[in-house]
Amino acid sequence: MGKIDLNSVIPLYYQIREDLRRRIEAGEWKRGEAIPSEAELQEIYGVSRATVRQALSELVMEGLLIRKQGRGTFVAPPKIVEPLPRLVSFTEEMRMVGMEPSTRSVKVEIVTDPPKRVRETLRTDEDRFLRIERVRCANGQPIVLLVSYLPSSLGIDPREDFSGSLYALLETKYNIRLGEAIQIIEAAIADEYTAVQLEIEEGEPILIIRRGTFAKDGRPVEYVEGFYPADRYRYTIRLER
Repeated sequence: MGKIDLNSVIPLYYQIREDLRRRIEAGEWKRGEAIPSEAELQEIYGVSRATVRQALSELVMEGLLIRKQGRGTFVAPPKIVEPLPRLVSFTEEMRMVGMEPSTRSVKVEIVTDPPKRVRETLRTDEDRFLRIERVRCANGQPIVLLVSYLPSSLGIDPREDFSGSLYALLETKYNIRLGEAIQIIEAAIADEYTAVQLEIEEGEPILIIRRGTFAKDGRPVEYVEGFYPADRYRYTIRLER
């Protein structure tokens, strides 16, 4: 390791970046394993800290590496990729990519004071909602903290088993045919509570998926917020002209 040409016209950061890429692809560091620190890489390659940092930053931007505050730089685990614009449940999504879905925790309550965005997104004046909070996993690893709000008018029994697919429950038991959804994706950082639920560090980057789902007959069905670790999840969108 550390074989770069200091006299080459090829920028040093580029040489380091490509050397690190080759090492990662060759399996020198496994997914989730820490690579040498910036100081160690600086010594190995015989370059400045700024040059090392630029090489690492580009690999982080590509999604090959992730930085964890106070812990170092790690080889990114493979991401779960969800193609848009299909409306699928988490259970369906995980099975599509060959992973086993499960639920780590479920909290259910009736609320009368949901966040303002719930009513606005669902375009409803209802004052009672079933709030369901779940930590969903793929192959045993926490992938998303889901917080759902369902209008009480749907008649969903709070005593239901919500550990499986919510969409399947709505469609098969309650005969609610899902039609369309409006979805927004935002970047954020994990607060303390979210970090604990997802087993990540507070302040790590996350994706927040906010979605309002409606039945085919136009009834509001669900407002949900999903909090995903940015290093485990990504969306792909196909565009046509």
